[in-house]
Amino acid sequence: MLMASACGTTRQPEEGRSGEDGPRRLAVLAPAAAEMVVELGAETQVVAVGDFVDWPPRLAELPRIGSYDAPNLERLLELEVDLLVTAHSAAGQAAHRRIEGVGIAVLELETETFEGVLRAFEELGEALGRGARGRAAADAVRERIAALQRRTAGLTPRRVLYVAGNRPLYGAGPGSHIDRLITAAGGINVLADAPGPYPLIALEAVLERRPEVIVDGSDNRPGARRGRQTGSWGHWDFLPAVTADRVWYVHPERLAVPGPRLPEMAELLARLIHPEIFGAPTDEELGPLREAGRGR
Repeated sequence: MLMASACGTTRQPEEGRSGEDGPRRLAVLAPAAAEMVVELGAETQVVAVGDFVDWPPRLAELPRIGSYDAPNLERLLELEVDLLVTAHSAAGQAAHRRIEGVGIAVLELETETFEGVLRAFEELGEALGRGARGRAAADAVRERIAALQRRTAGLTPRRVLYVAGNRPLYGAGPGSHIDRLITAAGGINVLADAPGPYPLIALEAVLERRPEVIVDGSDNRPGARRGRQTGSWGHWDFLPAVTADRVWYVHPERLAVPGPRLPEMAELLARLIHPEIFGAPTDEELGPLREAGRGR
């Protein structure tokens, strides 16, 4: 579900339903888009959210309008929505066309890649009549991540595997925001030569690459493993990540939803990759955001 929030292309909203300064009533389907809307100060315009939007808290209690591929058109009309903000979903294209057909604009943000996230800030800012704020948010992300990279530049990089899905096994590959953050955090992505941002990978290929750090963000279920423990990866005790006790289980909300928290994600990865330098995170810091009581 969270991976679906990290992909897409941008379709500009149509004219005709918005006021002079931008749309008045927003519905936000994608978790990444929801965080961006709040960052841009437009949360009071949001009247509904998608089924998977659980953060930030100020949006999580709003009416629900369905999933990426099946937003509830009748509910959108009842709520007088004039702009639907989402991530691109191939499965949702037919539904998006129906929504546009009744005069509701659809803005699809491309957040699959790191650079796409930064462009999404700017595009969303323009759509909401907050272009300067969108550009400033993108610049702030760039600057803070660059500052972290300067801090990690002198460290010996460690080979890192980020697990995005299990059964089958998916990892974070080149172009993904995770790939860029691993580099900034003083790591080398063992899947840097994979064919896409979130490739399906064979376990044998992972074992051959002998990661020194494993960050497993594949499980969002209540009661799932959290923190530093070998877990199922302990079956392969020859892996450097296992022998050095650098296998981490992280709730996907912490790292998988790109947006204004990208710098926090990079800094968390630095603590996972180089805990002896930056300090190991607590289990609470690796759990669901809503359980940590964080507000934005």
